[in-house]
Amino acid sequence: MALGVTGPVLRAAGLPWDMRKVEPYLGYETYDFEVPTADTCDAWGRYLVRMGEITESIKIIGQALDRLEPGPVMVEDKKIAWPAQLSLGADGMGQSLDHVRHIMGQSMEALIHHFKLVTEGFRVPAGQVYTAIESPRGELGYHVVSDGGTRPFRVHVRDPSFVNLQATAAMSEGGMIADVIAAIASIDPVMGGVDR
Repeated sequence: MALGVTGPVLRAAGLPWDMRKVEPYLGYETYDFEVPTADTCDAWGRYLVRMGEITESIKIIGQALDRLEPGPVMVEDKKIAWPAQLSLGADGMGQSLDHVRHIMGQSMEALIHHFKLVTEGFRVPAGQVYTAIESPRGELGYHVVSDGGTRPFRVHVRDPSFVNLQATAAMSEGGMIADVIAAIASIDPVMGGVDR
């Protein structure tokens, strides 16, 4: 806890901290699932936690599939939604070829709207927000500051790989050099997130 680690690294030390249970978001409070833990504080414990998470994820997916209903899946506000008509095109992508032809060749308004959304985005009221989710490696958080424009004024990312990697020294203390490899692998860092 003093190192700020989260996710399977923390749960392998026995603490059942999972953002989906502790601070639920996006309806996770309505799903029935457990938070796997271990009390070994080692690479084996982190492996067992991750295997338990696979089982719990399958339970969540099953519940989500049971709740699916036909209907819209995208926001209907044309000022923030891309001008899309989703269907499986011949190229396997999500835009029908007829719709792309319409945007690019027949409707100047649709082309302008699409261009403005892609290049400018949409205006967000001035202010700031921090929000976090439970990613496979732990708490992934974003602190975003808006000055009222179409681009963030400032963004800071709390990447779990960066935070969890600092626990390597504590995990490796008293072990052999070969144990460092297992310790780092059991943290499962994404170096792009660490570098960010």
